[in-house]
Parts: sequence; C-alpha cells; structure tokens
Amino acid sequence: MDDLTGFQRDLLYVIVGADKPSGQDVKDEIEQYYSSEINHGRLYPNLDTVVNKKLVEKGQLDRRTNYYAITDEGEQAIEDRYEWESQYID
Repeated sequence: MDDLTGFQRDLLYVIVGADKPSGQDVKDEIEQYYSSEINHGRLYPNLDTVVNKKLVEKGQLDRRTNYYAITDEGEQAIEDRYEWESQYID
C-alpha cells in the first residue's frame, strides 16, 4: 500500500466499509469526507488503479453499473497499514 496515494487509500477504506458499493456510492461517500465534489476524471482512474493492483475487484451489477469489492490482498494491505500507523499513535 506504500505506493498508493492518500486518495487511493481512502477509496480502499470506503470500499471495505461497504457491501459492494457502486462507483456512485463510492463517489458519494468520498465527497462527504472530502467536503467537496470529486469528478469522474479523478474517481474512476483511481478506482482502476486499485483494481489493477488487485486490491479491489470490479464486477457488474447491471449493464450500466459496476460494483467494487475489497480483495483479500486489499484487506491485508489495510491491516498492514493500520499496524504501521499504530506504532506512531498512542
């Protein structure tokens, strides 16, 4: 996870906390956290990056809607990151 941007890590956290969210669901949640609009040109290339790194899988809900789900590798990356962060936080 050390080669991900902060935005990409945040996408992982949103996806792991939801049950197969659509891209729009991820967008809505991340916009709440960032308190600003996230355009499609930022969101989807970053989702594709975490999919290509095998941290997230992408599937189809219907012809127009994809879902995203965390992989085992993605969960492990989140756990590893948490352990690393925890050593610096009381």
